[in-house]
Amino acid sequence: MDAVTKEKLKLAQRFKKENKNDEAEEIYREYWETSPEAFSKFDKNNFSWILYNKYIKDNDDAEEMLENAELITQVKKQQDQTSDSKYPCPYTLTVLKVLENLNKTNDFEEALMWAELINPDYLSAKASDFNGRKYPSNKEKYYSQVTKALLKLDDIDRCYELSKEALELDGLTDDVWFKWRLAKCANELGEYDEAIGYLKEIMAKKPDWYIKAEIANSYYFSGDFENSLSYAIDAALTPAPSESKVNVYSLIADLVEDEYPEEALQNRYLEYCIRLNKEWKIDDRLAEQIEKAGLDSENTQYWKIEKDLKPFWNSLRYKGQELKYGIISRILPNGKVGFIKGEDEESYFFAKHDFNGRNEDFKEYTSVSFYTEERLDKKKGVMKPNAVNINTIN
Repeated sequence: MDAVTKEKLKLAQRFKKENKNDEAEEIYREYWETSPEAFSKFDKNNFSWILYNKYIKDNDDAEEMLENAELITQVKKQQDQTSDSKYPCPYTLTVLKVLENLNKTNDFEEALMWAELINPDYLSAKASDFNGRKYPSNKEKYYSQVTKALLKLDDIDRCYELSKEALELDGLTDDVWFKWRLAKCANELGEYDEAIGYLKEIMAKKPDWYIKAEIANSYYFSGDFENSLSYAIDAALTPAPSESKVNVYSLIADLVEDEYPEEALQNRYLEYCIRLNKEWKIDDRLAEQIEKAGLDSENTQYWKIEKDLKPFWNSLRYKGQELKYGIISRILPNGKVGFIKGEDEESYFFAKHDFNGRNEDFKEYTSVSFYTEERLDKKKGVMKPNAVNINTIN
């Protein structure tokens, strides 16, 4: 190393120490191009952190991020953090950030190419803790991003294998998405009972409509049409944008076709009108069914059809269940939830959005009829019967 290079690198070190990062970066860039062999480990570490903080950490310019991420992987090697994760690794943080961004922009193939730059055996599995909240380890982040890309690219076997590995991690902070991907993979592999098992475990933490819809699909392909319909109806009635549930309406139509042909057609019409409204592709078979039935093929007001179908969905949802009676015994101060004291002396939690009466009747001592449905008690983490489909009694 010549004397000028040596002095310039010392100057860059001093600039970095004084938080004059732009000046330090300029020197490091110049001499990396001409004399990379002159860089000590300390210089490489300094240069990598400058690039990470300026171009990777909070950068919305994808092209600039990738260009500098490539440079960091040339300057710095991945640190083995399995025994000591006290000092973060700019190489690791860079690649994980790139993976996250590429997945967000649906560049899944490129994400997997970047994933090849990480040795997962070097990643720490220790979750971080800040203000009493746990954050995923780098190893968990790696598995999360890679399995996401694999599933999107239909690499089912590899996604299944890595998701299984992820569930074995010590200190795993969130198993929901790994179980979701395992369920999706199991469905593709024809292991429907396994898929249903994972999905029901997720339901205990995250009872969202799309989980119910996926369970409905699993039951359908396994040949259990009764349970499939139950979960499909539940998904249809769960609050969520109607356009998100077009496949649910199609499944319901298939399941009730023989017993309720008119209602099956209305479910197909709902799907058709949503697709027309959103300018989405409409299957030729669906279009032919709507035309043959003489329905308005220009109708985009799908919300009216959905409103008309809800009584039918409710009739199926609570079919065979005993209607219960009671009074609203308590409404909590937030005005959004409360309790109903049933004639059976049991107390049932309920949410205002499940109350079908007038606003003036949403008060204590109002007599009501209701059905029950298992829902998650978030405080206790268990499923409990809640009052739903609540109507006033005059």
